[in-house]
Amino acid sequence: MADEMDEIINEFIVEAEEILEQLDPLFVELEQKQDAEIINEIFRGMHTLKGAAGFLGFQNVVDVAHRAETILKKVREGEIPISAEITDAILKAVDTLRILISHIKAKEEITENIQPILDLLDKALEKASLQEPEKTEEIEQKIEKAETEEIESKPSSKPEEVVTQAPKEKEVATLRVDVERIDKVMDLAGEIVLARNRLLNLSNKLEAKYAGDEHVEGLVETTAFLDRVTSDLQLAVMKMRMQPLQKVFVKFPRMVRDLARTLGKEVDLEIIGEDTEVDKSVIEHIGDPLVHIIRNSIDHGIESPEERISKGKPSKGKIVINAYQKGTQIVIDISDDGKGIDYEAVKAKAITKGLITLEEAEKMSEEAIINLIFLPGFSTKDVSTELSGRGVGMDVVKSNVAKLNGYVEIFTEKDKGTTFRISLPLTLAIIQAMMVQVGDEIYAIPQSMIEETLRIGIDEIKEVTGQRVLTIRDRVLPLFLLNEILSTTGGVDNDRKYILVASVGDRRFCISVDSVIGQEEIVIKTINGIDSEECGIMGATITGDGKVVLILDLAVLSRKVLTVK
Repeated sequence: MADEMDEIINEFIVEAEEILEQLDPLFVELEQKQDAEIINEIFRGMHTLKGAAGFLGFQNVVDVAHRAETILKKVREGEIPISAEITDAILKAVDTLRILISHIKAKEEITENIQPILDLLDKALEKASLQEPEKTEEIEQKIEKAETEEIESKPSSKPEEVVTQAPKEKEVATLRVDVERIDKVMDLAGEIVLARNRLLNLSNKLEAKYAGDEHVEGLVETTAFLDRVTSDLQLAVMKMRMQPLQKVFVKFPRMVRDLARTLGKEVDLEIIGEDTEVDKSVIEHIGDPLVHIIRNSIDHGIESPEERISKGKPSKGKIVINAYQKGTQIVIDISDDGKGIDYEAVKAKAITKGLITLEEAEKMSEEAIINLIFLPGFSTKDVSTELSGRGVGMDVVKSNVAKLNGYVEIFTEKDKGTTFRISLPLTLAIIQAMMVQVGDEIYAIPQSMIEETLRIGIDEIKEVTGQRVLTIRDRVLPLFLLNEILSTTGGVDNDRKYILVASVGDRRFCISVDSVIGQEEIVIKTINGIDSEECGIMGATITGDGKVVLILDLAVLSRKVLTVK
């Protein structure tokens, strides 16, 4: 019986968290557009939460939800207007409900004093009741329509009445599975991929050595079938781990609203591509970097209404979050229409803090100057506030994104705005990689960062102000030797060179290697004790012939070689 009750409580917690997660953006939308359908959706969510909590005896949850529901009912019926004060009070009630649910989830005794939030709700209701809202004909009609549909949806009590309905679409069955079990399946799929690669390598060697042998041919056919099944299994497990970015984005409308009100600014938020799916591990770790960037955009980027009007801009600023898939990567753009980043201010502050010298600053490109804001402790603000100026933030963004094997780019224009672009791999476990050799060492480079491979004559390499360059389709690109980037031995002096044309965001450059072995599907294994940001190594893998190979992070290496141009 105890197990059954635990299961019921767990289902309640999941349902409650889903309801509360959806309420924040609905309230923000309601403030901007007073729509009866939104009011009804919020009311139903709060009513459902109250009913489920009452069934399980969580009285504190019932009391807070009931008091908030009372206000929502009056808003729904047009007795009181929706206002910033009403919204603030109910959002604080939602925050309180989150705390109460978290205690239930942790199986802790609920000791929260809910009286302050009850008093706040009562005070907001009392103040709103003094204002007579104008119930528009449109809202009245929507409310009446919703109520009519609710009545008509109830079954008729007359047995002789038969209602014929169109057949419903087949519902998709769902099953809640512990995340650890899915992770375990993913780990096993990774091991199968490694074993498949090893088996393919051995079967190819046997086929070459014993061509025509019927047993070898049978082995090759079976291995080919295993290859296809393994790829299908890998894809199926990856899809199991995929989740929409909406799970991260859903909290941003409330956050933008609250921050803008705190700073006395007006900011609209537009979200595009919230259905874009990424690996579960990305969902778990991308939230904090996005929060830092959005806070930075509101505090540093968006001007006050008065300043915006003086510049000929609308008084209300705008932030746009756009997520989309580009090849094997997920890209998230966070753009604002604020004042942009002042290159000279960044450069001056970096010199003042001793991060760069005056001579270095004069040689730095605009891109290199902007990237200075990612240095630990860097801030252009002289006075610390609760939101920024404490020397933490953008360095956290860079390090957290790097842990996901991604990178951040910044595009800015004075008085036009700034865009932070985060590029992440679609999956963090199994990727396509190009295997290359320098000296006696073999390295793996993610295929998503390589545009093409070339073999050129040594006479095609030129030098411009001490930098090796290649001209590819009328575009001059810098060329770097991989052994020099990694500070290793190797580098064969042949008349012809193998070249990788790499692309990291909008940056393109060339890397010279001794030979290109080919493409291989690899499983990324983390290496404890190394700093990937320092050495440019994102992990290791085991190749088809059983060798351990390091996986290079071109995003990190490109920053090392392209910082000062």
